Amino acid sequence: MNETASAEPSAAETPDAAHDRNLRSAAKAGVALLLPTAFISILLSLTTERAADCIMYGNQCSGTPGWVIFGAFLVSAALGIYAASCPRRWLPFPTARSLAVTLQWFAQFMMAMMLLTSP
Repeated sequence: MNETASAEPSAAETPDAAHDRNLRSAAKAGVALLLPTAFISILLSLTTERAADCIMYGNQCSGTPGWVIFGAFLVSAALGIYAASCPRRWLPFPTARSLAVTLQWFAQFMMAMMLLTSP
């Protein structure tokens, strides 16, 4: 029996592959939580007194355009899908997946904050 073949770690067992798998899981979790984050943020923002004043009288409405919030939603979704589905050999540089996941979560956080502050 060949002992050197069994002693070598396979490509799936390397630390890079484990880190890559964790990043893919984080990206998938972010995509899965994107719609619930948006809906909960909208519901919470509509329960404020400021939202009632904006809806009923048009006072104290947010100046944040809707396209900015929707853009953050789309950026988060696109980066999450890219980070979760792009093969490692297609990445432009070694830390591209890590950067994409970081930007995905940042865009999702910014979307939630903009939704919470705009009735």
